Amino acid sequence: MINQFLPAIFISIVVAFIVVKNIKRITEKMDTDALNPHAAYAQFSAHIQEYIRDMKKDLNKSDISDAIFALTDGKDLESAQEKLSDFIRKLVFFETNMAKNRTKEDIEENLAQILFDLDSFVRENFENGILLADKMKEDLQARFEEARS
Repeated sequence: MINQFLPAIFISIVVAFIVVKNIKRITEKMDTDALNPHAAYAQFSAHIQEYIRDMKKDLNKSDISDAIFALTDGKDLESAQEKLSDFIRKLVFFETNMAKNRTKEDIEENLAQILFDLDSFVRENFENGILLADKMKEDLQARFEEARS
């Protein structure tokens, strides 16, 4: 009779151990988020900046045959580089202490506007802009989910 209960007891102990570990992990994450709720936005902002820097690197390549981000004919290189630099300047704000004084909704609204403008810029200025913008959205959405978890 005890032999029948031993596997059930063992499984119960393993399940309890897993539950306790997960609860501990979740509460630690909640404590970290409570101390610095804007950390996810700062991290996400850094990811967007990396993406933009990759665009700028491609624009600066002398051999554009392997560039992912290539300007469409007729677009001004200097103007495009300046616009990308403007995006980076706007995004750096989310990593500063001043951003911590803003509400979550305000930060999300500002980030959404920057992302909308960046999406429009990519669509209008790069060869295969629509495909690149769609890929960028997918990549950044995954990064945002990663930053929030």
